[in-house]
Amino acid sequence: MGASHVSSTTVPFNLTGHPALSMRFGTSSDGMPIGVQLAANPYAESTILHIALLLETLSPARDQHPAL
Repeated sequence: MGASHVSSTTVPFNLTGHPALSMRFGTSSDGMPIGVQLAANPYAESTILHIALLLETLSPARDQHPAL
């Protein structure tokens, strides 16, 4: 996957100033991570971080860590 594809998911938020984050929320049946991307109104950083915290507590992947 090229860098231009990855940028297409972040550039709109960078240009508009909307806070956004991406986090792991689960794992597919073949072991691949499943993520969720959150975005909020401008200057709503505390809201998006609060929602991310709530999702993290509900995430089935919360206690899954890669073997080192």
